Amino acid sequence: MKVLIVDDDLDILNIVRTACENESMQTSTAANAEELWSSLRSEKPDVILLDIMLPDANGLDLVKKIRTMYSRIPIIFLTARKSDLDMILGLELGADDYVTKPFNPRALVARIKAVMRRTEISGTLEDKLTIGDAVVNLKSYTVTKNGKSEELTRREFELLKLLAENPGRVFTREELLDKVWGMDFFGDFRTVDVHISKLREKVGEGFIKTVRGVGYKFVIGEQR
Repeated sequence: MKVLIVDDDLDILNIVRTACENESMQTSTAANAEELWSSLRSEKPDVILLDIMLPDANGLDLVKKIRTMYSRIPIIFLTARKSDLDMILGLELGADDYVTKPFNPRALVARIKAVMRRTEISGTLEDKLTIGDAVVNLKSYTVTKNGKSEELTRREFELLKLLAENPGRVFTREELLDKVWGMDFFGDFRTVDVHISKLREKVGEGFIKTVRGVGYKFVIGEQR
């Protein structure tokens, strides 16, 4: 596994690199956005650890650009910014996880492994999923609707697939966090709400219903 660590704090770089290499992960580092792009051009990593506050760029802006070029690479924000707004925005923009500093290096490695396990599972999917007028490509993580194509983030994709494969079943927010984000994810229920909102925008408003006080369910045909 190749891990690209992007942070302008040399101490953080060394801590993370040592923790990853102790688990036999290959690492490369970048101290700013320029070095990030240079590294991506030379060798594509399996996962990116990205600081939000870089000297020459904002990580929230960078994640959007990375997603347009490398939509399948998992991204974990590693940042000192702890506000709920930053976390929600980061996940909404396409990050796969959000880790705040200070952190336990072993816990961080566990989060990296969890993200990669979910990537490997979703990478085995084939064919397409049709939802009303929308067609979801399970290989490219895209939704095509009325001639317009949009990319799904990895989390949006996994959340949609889980709901669509279980029509009529009500999932609590806690269940969705466990099944899509994993038991080791430390976010809260608002993370689910943000991703549901984005899916409704991309796929259609009528397919994911809110069950008040409980969670969400996927509905088709007469159920809608």
